Amino acid sequence: MMPSAAMKASSRSAAHEQLRSRTHHLHQRIDRRFDLAAISTEMGYPAFLLASWPFASIEVALERAGIHAILPDWDKRRRREALACDLRHCGIEPPCLNRLEIAQNRGALLGWSYVLEGSRLGASMILQALNKSTEPARAAHFLHHGEGEHLWRSFKTALSTIDRDPPAISRACEGAQLAFHCLLAART
Repeated sequence: MMPSAAMKASSRSAAHEQLRSRTHHLHQRIDRRFDLAAISTEMGYPAFLLASWPFASIEVALERAGIHAILPDWDKRRRREALACDLRHCGIEPPCLNRLEIAQNRGALLGWSYVLEGSRLGASMILQALNKSTEPARAAHFLHHGEGEHLWRSFKTALSTIDRDPPAISRACEGAQLAFHCLLAART
């Protein structure tokens, strides 16, 4: 029996519900920008990887802000090396990192991380589109990173620690919105 939408929604923490609600419009903009059919083309996949490069700058900023204290398994969550590897496989030298500043509080750190961790869920759809493509096989270390690790589930557990802290939830939503804007500002 498939879980209903109401059952899925009720399994989300208060912080997760707020993040989903307050970033929905930005998530839709990202989805429209990264059309699966376009990503599957010879030129579209490298463009997708380049547009994903802000993840690298966000990761470095999260580390400077203290993400290890919030997500102790952070080192296995990092994907910038995998992304750089895929870019090089496509013949593209990874661009310079942008210096970002992230507030050193639990809410902000979880909000920025929400966007990075949530992108793993979309990776499976992109991989399916790539597998259906008639284009030659591509390096997809970035998209495969963390498979089988249950990183989303453990992230949601960390996120639930702010469920009873409305100011922290608000800071998380602001952080997630800023992270989405970083991705939207990237050139493709």
